[in-house]
Amino acid sequence: MRPILWITLLLLIGAVPLEARQGDTRSRWSVSTSLTFPLVRIYQVYFNYRIDDRNEVSIGPAYQNYRHESFTANAYTLILGYRRYVTDHLSLEAELYPAYNRLYSHVTESYHPGWELWAEAKVGYTLDFANDRLFLHPAPGLGFGILQSNPPPHFFDEIESPIFVPQFLVGVRF
Repeated sequence: MRPILWITLLLLIGAVPLEARQGDTRSRWSVSTSLTFPLVRIYQVYFNYRIDDRNEVSIGPAYQNYRHESFTANAYTLILGYRRYVTDHLSLEAELYPAYNRLYSHVTESYHPGWELWAEAKVGYTLDFANDRLFLHPAPGLGFGILQSNPPPHFFDEIESPIFVPQFLVGVRF
């Protein structure tokens, strides 16, 4: 839980001088993190770039350390995302999560290192605050497992795919 506190603190510090700007107040660059994923021991940071009024891309690191009955994940992950705004606040989103995961099997008491790929499709809505410097972005969706190169025993019995993803981001624009 400690990483989410540091990330939230950094976001708040970055937003301290909330100055009004001339013209368009929405910056092209932002950084955000999930408020919901740390509850299941997935930590992530998004670096977002707004290409134009309707298109945004994101990239960032994530670390997955979730636990199931027969295994624990240790995944170093890259986030690759695309967000298409259909209105000023409503968006459709797609994300890919390629990862190197050293799954620890509680059955074999050994590591099962391998590559994996996860994808998510979401519908999001952006709520802006402080002259568009801060934002909340609830984006529920569905997650799909695409590839798991070296699964431990019982992996596919315990991983649900597709699965509901209750994503809720908080961020700051620069």
